[in-house]
Amino acid sequence: MPSRTVRTAVLVALVAACAVSPAVAQLQDNLGALTGDNAKGYLGPLPKALSGTLNAAIFQTGKVPLAGVHFAVGVHVMGVAFDDADRTYSPKDPPGFQSTSPVKAPTVIGDEQSVAQSGQGGTTLYHPGGFDIDEFAIAVPQATIGSVLGTRATVRWLSLDIGNSDLGKLDLFGIGAQHSISRYVPGLPVDLAAGIFYQTFSVDDDLIKTKTFHFDVTGSKSFAMLQPYVGVGFDTLDMKAKYEDSNNPGQKVEVDFATESNAHLTIGAQLSFPVVKIHGEFNAAAVNGAAVGLSFGL
Repeated sequence: MPSRTVRTAVLVALVAACAVSPAVAQLQDNLGALTGDNAKGYLGPLPKALSGTLNAAIFQTGKVPLAGVHFAVGVHVMGVAFDDADRTYSPKDPPGFQSTSPVKAPTVIGDEQSVAQSGQGGTTLYHPGGFDIDEFAIAVPQATIGSVLGTRATVRWLSLDIGNSDLGKLDLFGIGAQHSISRYVPGLPVDLAAGIFYQTFSVDDDLIKTKTFHFDVTGSKSFAMLQPYVGVGFDTLDMKAKYEDSNNPGQKVEVDFATESNAHLTIGAQLSFPVVKIHGEFNAAAVNGAAVGLSFGL
């Protein structure tokens, strides 16, 4: 696996988790050298990337049976690419340091090399490097079960505790439901359903914590084994970071990021075989991306 892809997996903490070196520990050290304002700049690319990935590949059909036992279990993989503009930010002078010239410092996805900034009185401040990441990918197990009165439930989950020497504790949990609209409008040429989904995702407990909410209306049409679908919806994501200040051991720095709110358009197709379903989709949301998935069920 290319090194950049490995580092991508480290930060989202969900892809190839067992094959990664101690990048979260390095992330804690990098944040520890930053003030809260500069930590916002350093982690700045993450809220949009997490929103674009976590809120993707949730619903792949607008067809929700009115009743009966229907279930599916599988894995969905979602990913986005970063822009070059996301690789740097303009740091602010921390207390006790006055710069003599501005610099562009790496963000968490930027170059690994730290950047030196000259200050008055011959002082020098070093801004930590990033992890040199081009893409952001997440893989999650997902299960769907229904239906009761045209409603089915969907759940995502992941919990890994690799230990302090590696990734630390990683947790993702999501739950939601999809309800048939078609049942109220007989004769529609397509199947329609409204869905809601809530998720939490954390790295090393408090280091990075996010909460997301997704709402959409999905329409689909079945043609033998092929089912194209379109979803129109809305996403929100709240993110917080909490880390130890390396200049003041024992003192925690807490950073709240502005809520990320975006319209979300999904265009995809699902191919159904007996017991097996495969889907692929494009998402235009906080960040444009793609997703694929494989599931088994009835």
